Formats: sequence, structure tokens, C-alpha cells
Amino acid sequence: MGVPQQKLRSRRKGSDSRASLLTTAGSLFTRSGFHQVSVDDIADSAGVAKTAIYYHFGNKEGLVTDFLEGYIETLEASLIEAVSAYSEPRARLRAVFDWHTKWFRQPDFAGCVFSRATEEYKGKQDAIAEISRLQKRSLRHAIRALLEADGISEDHSEQLAHFMIYLLDGAVVSANVLDEKDAADQAWIAAERLLDGEPRKHPTRKN
Repeated sequence: MGVPQQKLRSRRKGSDSRASLLTTAGSLFTRSGFHQVSVDDIADSAGVAKTAIYYHFGNKEGLVTDFLEGYIETLEASLIEAVSAYSEPRARLRAVFDWHTKWFRQPDFAGCVFSRATEEYKGKQDAIAEISRLQKRSLRHAIRALLEADGISEDHSEQLAHFMIYLLDGAVVSANVLDEKDAADQAWIAAERLLDGEPRKHPTRKN
């Protein structure tokens, strides 16, 4: 998978209370969004004093930033593991869609936290929204590399990577809003049709 194109802000090494705050805040943000979750909510749920948030992160926005940056790293590691389980190019690309299917079926699935961060912070705390844009660009870059490994030419891979992201984003919405847990499987069917219609630099095998 790809690596973010800009270096993520380095985070201070954490204590147990810092780690607890990040875990607790992440759960609350994923379930309820960012603006609806207060500093008091986070501190109470984590069982620490509110001052711990200011000590470790400076303010709530610092906590949000650290959570999102850490979450990018966690997602990338998980996707790399999923893709690395396969050697055939088409199977590696499908693994990205299968990863989404597994995510949709998790009991705490509540949609894309990065899309939510963009909606809530765009035009207000744009540095936070930029982290979410970074995640989307990184995934698109990774998918483009997988497409080219599958024989798609560089002239076509950029646009096709956009199409794949559109399919995945639509699947996230369908899974979250309509509870269609097989949305990524259906998106893969559409993706394969796009792939089969593309000229190849070299022959490729289907999985």
C-alpha cells in the first residue's frame, strides 16, 4: 500500500493516560462525530482529569489531530497486511475491497471517520480536514499502484483509481446508511467490469 505523501506530524510518546485518552476519544468520535463530543465527555469516559487532555494534547483539536494521524497509520498497516496476503495483482486489488467488507461487518462500524472530520472541520480547522484529505489521497495512490501492477497503463491508472475510490466511498455510505454489509462486494463486481474493459500493458490473470 502507499505511504502518505507528506510527513505526519510527530507525536509525543505517551503515558497510559494519553493512550487511554486516544482510545476513548477515538471510540466517541467514531460513534458521535467530533463537535458533539466534549472535552468533559472524553475525560469522564477515560476516567482521567480533564487537565490531562490539555497536558498531553494542548487542546481538543490537538487530540483530534493525534487521533486521526494515528488512525491513518493503523489503517495503512491493516490494509498492507490484507494486500500482502496475496501475490497475484488482481487478488491484491480485490483484497482492498474485501478489507472494506470485513470493516462493514464489525459491530462498531459507523462510517468513515475521515469523511466526518472533513465535513465538521473544513473551513474551520482546515489543518484537521487536510489530514482526512491526505488519507484519501494516500489510498488512491496505493490503488493506482495496484492497478498498474495489474497491467493498467499509467495513462489510464489515475482516472481508474479515482473510479475505484468512488466505488469504495459509495460502498461505505451504503453500508452505513442502508446497512448493506455486502456493499463492498457489490462494488468489486462493478470494479471488475471496469478492469475487464481496460487495455493491458501485459496479460493478467483473474483471481
